[in-house]
Amino acid sequence: MANMMGTKKHLLPKAQRFSAGTLTEESALALLKKHARGKFAKSSTLRSAKRFIEQRAGGDRADSDILHHVGNLTLEELVTGRRPRIGLLIVEGDLTVKGRYEDSLDPESVVIVTGSLRARDVITTGFLEVHGDLVASQSILFLDNDACCEVFGDVSAPFVYTNYHAVKVHGGVKARLVTGDAKHIRSAQKHAFIEETDPRVREVLSPKLLKVFADEVFEDEEGEEADPEAPWIDAIDAEKLAAFIRRGQPALAQPAAPRRRKK
Repeated sequence: MANMMGTKKHLLPKAQRFSAGTLTEESALALLKKHARGKFAKSSTLRSAKRFIEQRAGGDRADSDILHHVGNLTLEELVTGRRPRIGLLIVEGDLTVKGRYEDSLDPESVVIVTGSLRARDVITTGFLEVHGDLVASQSILFLDNDACCEVFGDVSAPFVYTNYHAVKVHGGVKARLVTGDAKHIRSAQKHAFIEETDPRVREVLSPKLLKVFADEVFEDEEGEEADPEAPWIDAIDAEKLAAFIRRGQPALAQPAAPRRRKK
């Protein structure tokens, strides 16, 4: 029972693991003391990580592991809630995910990256601390209100969406569209935020995503099509948005190619 995850090839074969006995409660706590820098939300990320280590050492959460990787790490995909589950991951270096990075709240996960985190898409509902930049080539979604994220560099992506998830950005937020819940994303530099009920949001979302949202977002109370000049009546469905992003789809329409000038 102590090594439930030992029979399956691990996603991070070079990492130290609690399940393999290469990490102990004491060494994991020492790593936290060395690498956890966050002060946001009264260090709830650190508290959650400590709580998980104590639970795991005490025999609870046996289906989730503690991992420590030294050096830059590149993965095809990282989903902490997928078996073998990851309860705590510390990467000393940059973490690059070619596809989707997704952490979880149920089961709860904590991820600390001492460099930058780059992915095609980022969906974070758990605790995430990034000491460099958080970068996505398509979308970043900050979802659910029981965890938080702290980024010491910049947050950069074409599309950034927040849904009651507390986010502290020490740098700037750089995106074509930042929408969702404005008050829960704080950055040291001002960034343009557009309310999700603003018609301008509809103009830049991809046609495929608009079809997903059509029934909830663009109809009035009588079921008639809403006036395109009027504000949206309903909010974006975060669960449908996340499901769309998980399929690897871009949330935004592709920018129109610039017209060539006639000679």
